[in-house]
Amino acid sequence: MSTVLLIFYILLFFWVLKRWKFFGDSGITTTQLWLLFSIKLIIGFGLTGMYTAYYTNRLDADIYKYFDDSKVMYNALYSNPVDFFKMLFGYGNENEYFFNSYYVEMNNWVRVYESSTYNDSRTIIRFNAVIRLFSMGNFHIHTIFFTALSMIGFTCIFRSFKDFFSNKQGALIIVVFLIPSVIFWSSGALKESILIFGMGILIHALKQLTEQKINIKLLTLFFLSFILLFFIKFYVLLALLPCVIGYFISVKFQIKHPFLVYSSVAIVFSVLAFNSREIPPHFDFVDTLITKQKNFIRLAEVTDPGSRFELTNLEPTFFGVVRVVPEALANCFIRPLINKGNQFIFLPSIIENTLLVALIFLSFFSGLKRKVKLTTETKNILWFSVFFTLILFSIIGLTTPVAGALVRYKIPALPFLGIAILTFLNIDYLCGKIPFFKFLK
Repeated sequence: MSTVLLIFYILLFFWVLKRWKFFGDSGITTTQLWLLFSIKLIIGFGLTGMYTAYYTNRLDADIYKYFDDSKVMYNALYSNPVDFFKMLFGYGNENEYFFNSYYVEMNNWVRVYESSTYNDSRTIIRFNAVIRLFSMGNFHIHTIFFTALSMIGFTCIFRSFKDFFSNKQGALIIVVFLIPSVIFWSSGALKESILIFGMGILIHALKQLTEQKINIKLLTLFFLSFILLFFIKFYVLLALLPCVIGYFISVKFQIKHPFLVYSSVAIVFSVLAFNSREIPPHFDFVDTLITKQKNFIRLAEVTDPGSRFELTNLEPTFFGVVRVVPEALANCFIRPLINKGNQFIFLPSIIENTLLVALIFLSFFSGLKRKVKLTTETKNILWFSVFFTLILFSIIGLTTPVAGALVRYKIPALPFLGIAILTFLNIDYLCGKIPFFKFLK
């Protein structure tokens, strides 16, 4: 019965890709959508197999540990439905009764190193608990649901930018859907799938809000995605927020030089971040950043993941943080490095980093050589993508001392890094020189 249900959901989502107007209006053909979804499913099932083989203890496997914890929450639906819904919506569930009845049986509801930020593990436990209503406990069905969510998110991002790359549709599909590390980590029952879903909805709603009259439906989608990002990856939302504000201001006021807007907003956010402890609700961003770094370094020392590298310790001052930012960015762009211990397992990431850096230089110099002129709208997209990439890379580069984790954490920015590259990359010139590149058009 479980296998029949698995096949049913696969066929159902293929049918949705064909019949749902959202996908039909995306600019991607049904055949392409089916192919992309098939690739993601194959990778998702492969990811499950990799985790099963590599992690003999399910408590150490991200792909399983939240799924296993969700069973405790799901079972409450039948023994005490009120408790289930309290845990699901986070209302009246933080007390001794819930701890002794449920959380003591979970391994991830409470983190080893708690901090002032929200424990995002609870969000994915809740998602898994809801999916259990449809899955009969079949983990592969969870993979299908998570993959479908990320597929929606990627399609939202593609729809938001496709009008600016009318002669680069093939290339846009590649940078949004098919960057290897992005498709790998967003094709399983992991936080990244939900993260991409939330980011896609937020960006798509933002674009619609700037192009048409503000309405309740779009505002609802925007704020729901905002809340989802807050609860799934707070630091990604922090990186997105100044870019969202910069985009809205630039479009609404038809700013001809959007770089000035984005840089001004980024400066304002930086000032607020370094003075956040003086501003209600007195959330100390710098202290949180330092605590995150210390906790991650301590965890890496205990677990010894094999790809650990040294980080410069952060100091609680403006210059103490800013002076380390170049190192943080460099780590995100070039790690993992080749060495005797990890050259095989990290080879795909090393190749990907090399290609991305090469494409950055190629697009920049080809843009200058061919004198690419960007419209105001394209400049807006360029600076949105550049600022988001740099802010997110700075945050994770400052706090992450493990190359394997770095590869995974930076994937939300990679499609936007690809989009920034595309704004300068002259596809017609490449196709003229090398006919193989015609598939990018």
